[in-house]
Amino acid sequence: TLVMVILALAGAASYKSGIVDETVNKKLSELVLTLFTPVLLFTSFQKNFSKDLLSGLAAAASLSLASFAVIWFICKCVVYRQEKDYAAVEHIAMMYSNCGFIGIPMAQGIWGTDGVFYMTAYVAAANFLLWSHVVIVMSGKRDMRSLGNVFTSPTILSIVLGVFCFLAQIRIPAIMKEPMDMIANMNTPMAMMVAGINIAQADLKHTFKKRRLYWLSFVKLILMPMSLVGLFLLIPVGREVKTVMVLATSCPVGVTGSLFALRYGKDAVYASELFAMSTV
Repeated sequence: TLVMVILALAGAASYKSGIVDETVNKKLSELVLTLFTPVLLFTSFQKNFSKDLLSGLAAAASLSLASFAVIWFICKCVVYRQEKDYAAVEHIAMMYSNCGFIGIPMAQGIWGTDGVFYMTAYVAAANFLLWSHVVIVMSGKRDMRSLGNVFTSPTILSIVLGVFCFLAQIRIPAIMKEPMDMIANMNTPMAMMVAGINIAQADLKHTFKKRRLYWLSFVKLILMPMSLVGLFLLIPVGREVKTVMVLATSCPVGVTGSLFALRYGKDAVYASELFAMSTV
């Protein structure tokens, strides 16, 4: 965690010193989402086939869906008294963690490619829900056309291609694997620097004065993961798989909430404050 903090501080310092600005940060974010992370996800599947890995991936997929079901219920309980628009922003911010920018680097740092391998199940589930559940909650409409965006996103394409290569045992040549590994290794430092730049842009003095943000951060960072720990104790699945799922849920609020709030005319500033508070 301290390694992640130092990388984020480097990003914040780069922004405060004027080396990067909002425009550059947006491009860096796109670079992480469309190149570094997809390559990392794909290369994590370049493993020798084993039944243990396959059963672990299937278990991770099942636990991901169970995790989102538990989180959804907790979110409903937390936001039910809130005004409709604020409830939508809080629900989405709380339910969808920053598993891409923080979860994947953490899994990679702790378990290497095995951690990323299992994390792909959670990331895939989150991406499918982003373009179905999130659109419905934010817009109030069932826009099924948005589901098409799921199947064309670099993240999902890399996971699908990676699973296919894993099952068929298709290995990419060494001359391609080496530069792809180098690109994949850039994911953690760049993702955390982007997170640090995002925090540096926030008005933290104003954010820290809102008491509800402390309560929501407690629910997101403590209550939700601990609920899953209790649930997973009853499920006979490997500890590494269960820990990766808890880790993904333990991540702070994702920046996705701000993007969707902006898109559907909700309070994007409040969503950004949730992101900043939980990340700090």
